[in-house]
Amino acid sequence: MTNCDNDISESDVALVYEGTFIRSAIRYAQAFVRGRNLKTTIILLYAVVALTLWKYVPSPPKFADPETGRCVLSLGAQTLERPLAGTLHPSPLLFLWNARKIWAAFFIMGVVPACVVKFVFHERLADYGLFLRSPKRFATTFVFFVPIFLLVGWLSGRTEGFYNVYPFNPFAGASWTCLVVHSALYFFLYYLAWEFMFRGFIQLGLAQTIGPVPAILVQVFASTALHYGHPLSETLGCVAGGLLWGYLVFRTKSIWPGWIQHATLGIALDWSLILNAS
Repeated sequence: MTNCDNDISESDVALVYEGTFIRSAIRYAQAFVRGRNLKTTIILLYAVVALTLWKYVPSPPKFADPETGRCVLSLGAQTLERPLAGTLHPSPLLFLWNARKIWAAFFIMGVVPACVVKFVFHERLADYGLFLRSPKRFATTFVFFVPIFLLVGWLSGRTEGFYNVYPFNPFAGASWTCLVVHSALYFFLYYLAWEFMFRGFIQLGLAQTIGPVPAILVQVFASTALHYGHPLSETLGCVAGGLLWGYLVFRTKSIWPGWIQHATLGIALDWSLILNAS
């Protein structure tokens, strides 16, 4: 009798969950049609599709052997034996082609979400943190955090495992000119788009409907997921960085603190990797 009662109970529970799910799905669909969940759905759906596409943009050849740090970059019959030696001269088109992860991020994480905000949501980009809203608070965070991230990035470049991932453009180490151009593209295209996507489009876009703390956690989860396969220290650091920069967005009403700090960290890492390569 007891076993029979348990079986009936489990079956009833399953039916309750199934009915609850169906009713929830119907209510969500009704709200979507009426426009109440439209914005949240667009943000989450675009994030899933766009970030998956960017993750699978083919990576260019490695700059150095991840186990030894020895330069492996080559161009035709020439091999780069020493970083910044100037012995390799990639054409501008080849240089830009090998920066495809950066260009892809600019369009997928920056241009398209900005167009969605302007032409689909009909909202201001300023409300998504794109402009500097509190110069004094920004200056305070700059003075305190930028030296820290500069040091962390430089020291991280001594870990050879990072050569599995960085620099995104292997020709950044071909010459000083290439390194400077790479750093500028990295700063203005990649990191601006990254911060706008996660701390602007996702976080500030969702905060209006699900609240600030859940919105921060959603963008932290999404940005951390893109770091799977990277060195563990970087992936764990992404969690801490995402929480910090997400908080600073609400504190300063801008993505600028996260943009500058994140870019400082990434560019310092690339410079360290290139200068420490053998």
